[in-house]
Amino acid sequence: MKILAAVDPSQSAMKAVEKAADLAKKEGAELTLLGIAEAFDDMESIFGSQATEKLREEVTKALEQAKAIAAKAGVKAKVVLQNGVAPEDMIVAKAEKGGFDLIVMGTRGKKGSKRLTIGSVASGVVALAPCSVLVVR
Repeated sequence: MKILAAVDPSQSAMKAVEKAADLAKKEGAELTLLGIAEAFDDMESIFGSQATEKLREEVTKALEQAKAIAAKAGVKAKVVLQNGVAPEDMIVAKAEKGGFDLIVMGTRGKKGSKRLTIGSVASGVVALAPCSVLVVR
C-alpha cells in the first residue's frame, strides 16, 4: 500500500500527517509527504520572487515538521517538495503517476486568494483523485 500525505503549513495538515503515519505503521505502507510551494506569478510582478520564496520556506518547514511526526510514529517517510500554481492538480498528478492507493490531507490550508474558500484544495482533490481520499479534521 502507498499513502500520499499532502502537507502545508497548517495545523489541519499536521493532523492529517499524524493520521497518515498511523495508517502507514498499521498497514506496513509506504508514506510520501508532498508539499506544494505555490507560485504566484501575479504577485512576483509586484514583489519579485520574494513571495514565492517565502511560501517555499514555509512549506519546507512544514515538511520537516511532518517528517518528524512520521518518525515519532515509527514510520520512515519520503519527502517531496514541488513548485506550482494549482496544488489540487499537482496532488492528483502525483497520486496518478506514483500509483498511490490513498491520499490523506487536512480540511483546510492556506491557498492565496482562496483562503476564504474553506477546503477548496481538498474538494478539488476529492473530485479528481484516482484513488481514495481521507480528509482529516
